[in-house]
Amino acid sequence: MKKFTVLLMVFVLSLMVSGVTMASGTEQESKQATMTVDKVYYMKGSGYYVAHTTKDEEGHFWVLQVTDIAIPKEDKSFTEVLRKQYQGKQVVVTYAEPLNDDEEVEIWGVKLK
Repeated sequence: MKKFTVLLMVFVLSLMVSGVTMASGTEQESKQATMTVDKVYYMKGSGYYVAHTTKDEEGHFWVLQVTDIAIPKEDKSFTEVLRKQYQGKQVVVTYAEPLNDDEEVEIWGVKLK
């Protein structure tokens, strides 16, 4: 499994998708990863605030999108509020690994512990 970096549209709300199946009719198996939020910052290129987790034993980590709406310029006070709210907290990411190496990881849900 390659190093994966994914963006999640909603970090605060948990999305659960049921009955995910592949075209072949085989059901994907969900996995969970519990990680700690290492840092929260404004990503200039996208205009979103993101949370970056610590790496696991294999060097994998998550980049999770915290805000729904992109803004053209960082609001430093809002960045600080998000850091206090999320930094150091654990998140449980429920996902399905791709069956092929060229596919992306599909996130089914994110829950703040």
